[in-house]
Amino acid sequence: MGCGQSIDADQAHQNKQSAAIDAELRRARQDEAKTVKCLMLGAGESGKSTLVKQMRLMYANPYSDRERHDYKEIVFTNALQSMQAVIRGFEVCNVALPQQHIPTAEYLLSVHSEDATDPSTGDIEPGVRDAIIALWAEPATKEVVARSSQFQLNDSAQYFFDAMPRLGEPRYVPTDQDILRTRVRSTGIVEEVFAVKAHRLRVFDVGGQRSERKKWIHCFENVNVLVFVAAISEYDQVLFEDSTVNRLAEATMLWESIAGSRWFTQSAFVLMLNKVDLFTNKILGAGPPLGAYFPDYTGPPRDLEAAKNYMRAKFIALNPRKDRGLYVHLTCATDTNQARVVLAAVMDQVLTRLLSEVGLL
Repeated sequence: MGCGQSIDADQAHQNKQSAAIDAELRRARQDEAKTVKCLMLGAGESGKSTLVKQMRLMYANPYSDRERHDYKEIVFTNALQSMQAVIRGFEVCNVALPQQHIPTAEYLLSVHSEDATDPSTGDIEPGVRDAIIALWAEPATKEVVARSSQFQLNDSAQYFFDAMPRLGEPRYVPTDQDILRTRVRSTGIVEEVFAVKAHRLRVFDVGGQRSERKKWIHCFENVNVLVFVAAISEYDQVLFEDSTVNRLAEATMLWESIAGSRWFTQSAFVLMLNKVDLFTNKILGAGPPLGAYFPDYTGPPRDLEAAKNYMRAKFIALNPRKDRGLYVHLTCATDTNQARVVLAAVMDQVLTRLLSEVGLL
């Protein structure tokens, strides 16, 4: 009789363990059903990481004092490296640097990025601050910046140059906009997790340069949503890694290959035509005509709506899966108000689709 009781006890223990495992699996399936996996793709410097920062501001805690302090060095480095690029750009653009500014330019070129910050205070080195302010006050410098499509320059260079008196104040603390404007080249895969309307949003931001792209496909088969970001303002610029290739032409080729990939047949697609503010300035201002780089554009050279419609139609035409829903938005990733509206609309569209697919709508 004792043996029978032992068997019954063992069986009860096994049943209890099995029930616990089943319950854990159910919880895991429920958690998985509430998890939305979002993959951010696009060529280098398209603005993917800026959009992820906007998601952070929308759906997560504000940047901490520690994080803002850490961003100070990035802000200072971006400003220094941008002005160094402009100084080199004088020769590229065949613009003469006024004689009185040559010592200032030579000084800035001699400063290493890690030396832009005063280690004792955490503030920008006063000499670097004053040199950037002095060069930015020179009209010839602004002429070179206006022609920056001829060389590689951070889109936020002018923002940091204009803000340098504020950035150079003692105990300066980066604002949200300062952080959004910073540029750190994405390498590898960075994951962020946010809570959005009772869902868990996992966002994967991957490096956009060519050397990083081979890491994309094998990691993310059939994510819930794929967000492709293309900087339409770069129609007159060349790649950082290959000066013979037009940036927008590269983006369209990349988009076509991703949109037609067998790895994403079940994914919702969101296309963000980014940097529309810079695009607008080029089309309506002194930028080169769109048709000079894309001969199939036949609209008026300074017609903004025609240029936007061309860009939208060009990317939509390269999507081989006409049966798949494609959400298209023109965006300015550094404009927080606009980004909030667009990102909220994207999440509503994607969540509605996902809930419909599982029969909850």
